[in-house]
Amino acid sequence: MADVSNRDGEDSAEVKQLKRDLEGYRELILPLNKVLEWEQNHYPAILVTVITVVFSIIWYLEPSVLTTVCLLGVVLSVTDFALPAVTGHLFNSADWTVVQERQFEAICVRLLNARRHIANAKNQLLSLKKDKPKIYLLLLIGTFATMAWLGSLIDNLLLTYLIVVGFALVPGLRKRGILQRLASKVTEVIGGLKRGQEKAGKTKTN
Repeated sequence: MADVSNRDGEDSAEVKQLKRDLEGYRELILPLNKVLEWEQNHYPAILVTVITVVFSIIWYLEPSVLTTVCLLGVVLSVTDFALPAVTGHLFNSADWTVVQERQFEAICVRLLNARRHIANAKNQLLSLKKDKPKIYLLLLIGTFATMAWLGSLIDNLLLTYLIVVGFALVPGLRKRGILQRLASKVTEVIGGLKRGQEKAGKTKTN
């Protein structure tokens, strides 16, 4: 019981800290979250269109990788500096409602959960490296070789565009339950393959 209460206290402290860190962006985070989670049926089209326009500009201008990274850094720096001040002038904190605060807190909780999933995946890889180094090495080589093969077949900008669109659509797919259904189907297929292998092994043994 003490461990559970300590964990709940840590979670609450992390949520409060994240809310303080994102407080200057909260008025923009809520509408952005609505778009990402497809609260309207036309939001996915808007999302893909905006990403397509940005990548079309990059394709047309053909900047170098270094130029693109530097310009992205400039945009992020200016946004991080100016956005809290702009939102502070445009939005009155007194107009912030309890419902909006709950929605904002729910977003912060999901962000923390995503960070924990990434940390858990990292820990599992480290554990696999320690316990089964050969499998770990084969997994990394297979993953990087597949990525290199795809990179040789598809243009770098197009591949980056597809990856960005995929990540941008993940929240909406999760909210609509599409990811969950896909994951359950993949789990069923893997389970069926394992059962088939077990039956084949028993048949050979007999």
